Amino acid sequence: MKKSTLLLSVLTLLVLNGCGGIKGLLLYKTDPTLKTITQVRALPMSSSVGFEWQTIKDRRVHGVNIYRGLPTDRYKADQGFKRVGSVGNRYGTHFVDTHVKPNTTYLYTFTTYSLGKESKHGTVLKVKTKPPFAGISFVQAYKVAPNVVKLLWRPHPNERVNSYIIERSVNGGPWKYMAIVKGQLMAEYVDGRVRAGNSYAYRIFARGYDKIRSQPSQVTRISL
Repeated sequence: MKKSTLLLSVLTLLVLNGCGGIKGLLLYKTDPTLKTITQVRALPMSSSVGFEWQTIKDRRVHGVNIYRGLPTDRYKADQGFKRVGSVGNRYGTHFVDTHVKPNTTYLYTFTTYSLGKESKHGTVLKVKTKPPFAGISFVQAYKVAPNVVKLLWRPHPNERVNSYIIERSVNGGPWKYMAIVKGQLMAEYVDGRVRAGNSYAYRIFARGYDKIRSQPSQVTRISL
């Protein structure tokens, strides 16, 4: 029982304390003799970043750790870096970080590891993801009945789009989610929750298979 409690305490300490200023699940000691990764190529997209480096020839190395931070965290004691992945083989030379946001700048650093020890951190790499893709080019609201508004828009030409997110503002209020319309070629939405005497504004986001939204469409307005 004592042994189990002690093990749990140690694991909790590792999770809370991280790695000498670098947050992660395992605590590594630094081995300055291990190969340091200094040259990494990055390929940023809007929702992911791909990395490539040279094969590691040091036979002691078991794999590579990848750490990520934000520029706004650089003045913190630990620079905000957190381990976001590992490649468990020294022959592996690629990694893709899929937990990023569009149009955002990130900092990355890499280490090699072996038997509970890791190299010094390599050069910090600054990467900015691409912005959201362009939105739909046309949308218009029409009154088709006393308490019914119909939205028509031009389908997005990008084949990765598979749905549209409709948002509405009432009398200049905050934008609120209304519905999601599925299908790249779908081009209409009928809003039956409108009342006379109010003004309504609508905007649409195209959304891809990767759940990334486009830039918002132009705003279309109608008063009843």
